[in-house]
Amino acid sequence: MLTIIKEHGPKYALQFLWGKLKKRLNNARYYKNYLKQTAFTEAQIEEAKLEIRKLSIQPLISILMPVYNVDEKWLVKAIDSVRNQVYQNWELCIADDASNKPHIKPVLEKYASMDSRIKITYREQSGNISAASNTALSLAQGEYVGLLDHDDELTPNALFEVVKWINYYPDADLLYSDEDKIDENNNHFDAWFKPNWSPEYLYSHMYVCHFSVYRKSLIIEVGGFRSEFDGAQDYDLCLRVATKTNAIYHIPKILYHWRTIATSTAANPLAKTYAYEAGRKAVEEHLKRLQLVGKVSNTSYYGVYETTFTIEANPLVSIIIPSAGKRAMIKGKEICLLMNCIDSIKKSSYHNIEIIVVDGNDLNADIIAFCESNKVRVVHVNAPFNFSERMNKGVSESKGDYLLLLNDDTEIASNNWIEGLLGFAQQQAIGAVGAKLITEQDRIQHAGIICIDGAPGHIYYNQPNIGQGYFNALCSYKNYLAVTGACLMISRTKWNEVKGMDESFPVNYNDVDFCLKLHQQGYRNVFNAHVVLYHYESISRGKGFKPEELLKFRNKWKQYEPAISDPYYHQTLVAYPHLLR
Repeated sequence: MLTIIKEHGPKYALQFLWGKLKKRLNNARYYKNYLKQTAFTEAQIEEAKLEIRKLSIQPLISILMPVYNVDEKWLVKAIDSVRNQVYQNWELCIADDASNKPHIKPVLEKYASMDSRIKITYREQSGNISAASNTALSLAQGEYVGLLDHDDELTPNALFEVVKWINYYPDADLLYSDEDKIDENNNHFDAWFKPNWSPEYLYSHMYVCHFSVYRKSLIIEVGGFRSEFDGAQDYDLCLRVATKTNAIYHIPKILYHWRTIATSTAANPLAKTYAYEAGRKAVEEHLKRLQLVGKVSNTSYYGVYETTFTIEANPLVSIIIPSAGKRAMIKGKEICLLMNCIDSIKKSSYHNIEIIVVDGNDLNADIIAFCESNKVRVVHVNAPFNFSERMNKGVSESKGDYLLLLNDDTEIASNNWIEGLLGFAQQQAIGAVGAKLITEQDRIQHAGIICIDGAPGHIYYNQPNIGQGYFNALCSYKNYLAVTGACLMISRTKWNEVKGMDESFPVNYNDVDFCLKLHQQGYRNVFNAHVVLYHYESISRGKGFKPEELLKFRNKWKQYEPAISDPYYHQTLVAYPHLLR
């Protein structure tokens, strides 16, 4: 909130806070409806029991629970949530970290006497959460290990869903689910419907979180939990495991309720500020393991990080701009869009660039002279406007190892924008890299592209450019199926690998088609919220929507038609869009 007050003033901040409160109340109503429709009923429990008998893989799952001075009622609820699992092949490994509250031991002993699957050990000295988690791990006999905090709850079907996925994917080394929060009065809120495995999102913050289940041998291999990362020990563990395996699966169901009490970060981000520094160090160390050079910084949002990657070898970046040299009223002043764009590029902190403007013989003499005086090369295409054709032509005339596709109706808002894009584009696993684009009215034009029922669309389109977005979507690195061609960086090698842009998409969907080709080749496309440009959207050529292009796109990419097939956008948010607060 302090960031919003600083950037936008107290009046705007109060309006934003009031709008957010109304939205939260509205979302609570939708979420209650969702909970009713997805509740695990008695009939479903009986069906699950029958299904379990047919599963060929029924592993022992060890639930690790470090305990320290938790209130009795929350400890009881946590243990009961394990005992109420419909899947019965589990063990609960509890390590008490030298609690001094008198109720702890009697409660634990009572449950141990009731159920032989509950194992308990008492540490003589408190060693904090990592040490206690390692002690609990030493009790575990299961092939898989699940993590449960001492005041949280699993849903009754949590282990059943995990085991079903293990039967679908026997190679699974890490599985994670969706989650929500639950308060002291048993009210549910803040449902977090997550994307499938998104390594770049994990750079920004610990999105995997709860419920996480790991192959135990892998936890042992990476060295278990580390006390120097207490508060972010699960984040550190997840990052280390991620360097050892790609067999990471997302279960798109809420299986975990994170308790909000005064001392928990779920309710109060300031309760454990040391955890955020531990998280930053965990990401920084992760970069070293990946042999990436960069600096990780805290942002103004707790637990969200920004990485500044070191640029390798100062490569030439070719900026390709299609333009007709149009003029428009921007910020109360009539300007030439192309000249304004080029002037803003000159403010960049990265200087090894070339600028190539591609036009259809539309530029007047003044603009040509301006380009020549700024060492901007102009390439002509003698054909009607075709974005794909002009980008392909511009690339063919360029020399850079990296290509930056840019609309002429853009204006940079962050001087280190090229470094922010290039830092990801230089990584072997990354395909296209995009930026946050905002309108003159400070609204979102682009923050990633999703595909719902075969139709691409901009997430957060026309929403105010303020706040964190849905679980930090507007202040993070995120993987999406596509980013907009209005500002897109790609290595020349990968551009050539997918043969550039498909010229059968002259106006619409050419950028999405290009990104899907990269995705199909196994590359991940990245949205970088820390790179910001103004986009005076489509002023230069008009909206120009053509239904036949959508039909062509859908026919080409039929595998992305079901909503569930977009790996980075949860199908529940399609059915319940109001939950996307």
